[in-house]
Amino acid sequence: MDKSPAGLITDIDGTIALITSTPDETSISSLCRDSLKALTSNMALVAVLTGRGSLKARDMLDIDGVVYVGNHGLERWLDCKLEVKEEAQEYAQAIHDLLDRLRREMDVPGLVMEDKGVSASIHYRLSPEPSMAREAIMDTLGHIPEANGLLITDGKLVVEARPPLGITKGTALRQLVMEYGLKGVLCLGDDVTDVDAFKALHDLTAEGFCDGLAVGILGQNTPSDIEKEADLFLESVTETEELLHMIAETYRG
Repeated sequence: MDKSPAGLITDIDGTIALITSTPDETSISSLCRDSLKALTSNMALVAVLTGRGSLKARDMLDIDGVVYVGNHGLERWLDCKLEVKEEAQEYAQAIHDLLDRLRREMDVPGLVMEDKGVSASIHYRLSPEPSMAREAIMDTLGHIPEANGLLITDGKLVVEARPPLGITKGTALRQLVMEYGLKGVLCLGDDVTDVDAFKALHDLTAEGFCDGLAVGILGQNTPSDIEKEADLFLESVTETEELLHMIAETYRG
């Protein structure tokens, strides 16, 4: 990609870090971290665009100069400051109440419930019967009042609850591209919400704002829409690490 200024926008879980049984076990390799750190000195933007909270993403990667956009675009960490969309903050109590209700009502083995402030994730990766666990989660969400008015979405062995604000990884990517005046953009992702980012990147390319390349990382439970929307594919997180290392070495000359 020879368009300048250029930017790299990447998801975390399943993209630059292996998906683990629980969110707290996930880590980013030193090779990946070193490559991303090098790229912050050579690209106009290196951004993490994740469903995790921005502060958690920052703690995981721990690289100054990276823009951490969390909660699928609802917040970001930049210049040592957490910025949360004002309209999203109004839903924080509803998210908290929802998780309280789920913990009281659900007796399903292997559930991990994650309160991310303005969104929530109910992971069922550890369940001995994942399909039954998902069905139970959806059934419970369908009849409790705390879920009313929230956006409920699926991911890789996870159900998420978010404010219904029309804010997605796609809207976040568009904002980053316009804010930083990017002309070349490489976007990496592996899950359902990354499809929104890929689609936004393709729209921006068609509109003439930038040249974008959407890279899908394949793995277990990869959604079919990733395969439809990605421009090219990597077979694993290891291949992502190799790609980032190659790009970083190219900039180093």
